[in-house]
Amino acid sequence: MRKTYCFFVLLPLFVMMSCGKKTDKDRAIALVESKYETSNRDLDFDGAILDSLYNISPQAYVDSLKKGEELDVTLAELESQIEHLSQAESDSVGLISAKLTKERYRLLDLKKIKPKFIGWKLSGVKLKDGKSEELSFKFDQGITKVVE
Repeated sequence: MRKTYCFFVLLPLFVMMSCGKKTDKDRAIALVESKYETSNRDLDFDGAILDSLYNISPQAYVDSLKKGEELDVTLAELESQIEHLSQAESDSVGLISAKLTKERYRLLDLKKIKPKFIGWKLSGVKLKDGKSEELSFKFDQGITKVVE
């Protein structure tokens, strides 16, 4: 009897807690639906994906750091070999080294820009009228409004 009583007390509590919590994707969909409720366009959110947006993707940042380290090694090798070459060969290697150095400085500038979270993007939203047009929407960090 006591177990049954606990079950009937805890079950409604669990149902209320699980129903009341919306995911980030649910909030984004609700914002888009409220924006389009007065239009005659029906949207299909079945294939929609919510992704985070950064000023620079974290993977691109890591890749640029790795490429910069590789360029440092290559430049060091070129500088050590340039002393043993003839003037013409040295000039050619110098031109290559200059281009690699320019790329390295560009990567160093990129290193100063840390990845920063700027918001969310809901993509993969389709129109229900059968057109293959795919829509995407951007949101602020808290998913409180649609931003353009």
